Amino acid sequence: MSEQNTFFRWVYRLLAIGGLCLLLAIAYVWIAGSISSRQWRGRNTVEVEQAGRNGRKQVQTLRFDGLESIKGSAVQLIKVESEDEGGNKVGFSSGGYGAAFTTRNVIFLEAGNGVARWLFPDNDQFIGKVSKLCVCEDGKESDVLAIYLEVARGKAGETGAASRVVPALVRTDGNGYTELGKPVSRVLDNVVSDDGKTLGLLVEDKGKLLYRQFSLESFAQLSERLVTQLDRK
Repeated sequence: MSEQNTFFRWVYRLLAIGGLCLLLAIAYVWIAGSISSRQWRGRNTVEVEQAGRNGRKQVQTLRFDGLESIKGSAVQLIKVESEDEGGNKVGFSSGGYGAAFTTRNVIFLEAGNGVARWLFPDNDQFIGKVSKLCVCEDGKESDVLAIYLEVARGKAGETGAASRVVPALVRTDGNGYTELGKPVSRVLDNVVSDDGKTLGLLVEDKGKLLYRQFSLESFAQLSERLVTQLDRK
């Protein structure tokens, strides 16, 4: 009987040691993962000093990533992101690093030694979409016709501030930014016509589903069609 009790005591000790080792392994994996995640989330970030709303200088941590070429031009595009405290609760996420990250600005770099053109003077926007519009025929894309954006405004780092979105267009060199009407509840879809002359938007606004067309030459609205009334319950 004594030998049997000794055997079970050793079994219990080994199980306890195994459980402790398992807990230590889990803690190690969690700590290593947290450190790796912070390092990954901090990639390509810099601290930028800019003038605040009260005139005082403020520092904002921004990420510059995703350098893209704009086909048909010698211009490069960079998206500027920031991490929103508490997560992004504005209705859309556009950051390439997860739901807490939002595109705040867009930079256009022309060929040569010119100055970088920032689309907005500050970084207080929530930019839900940045698309290079083109015509696709037989699997081949045309030169980029314009840059399409969906923008909502709110203080940098502020959550829940922007619930309506403004569709907009800008030239491929960053000039001619034009908002396509007043803010709407949301944009459901967009399409470029086969001839590359118009942009169609399907939007929800004030209890209505509307289809609007805009010129890709002048950015002016060409038409608006009521698709259906929405249930406003």
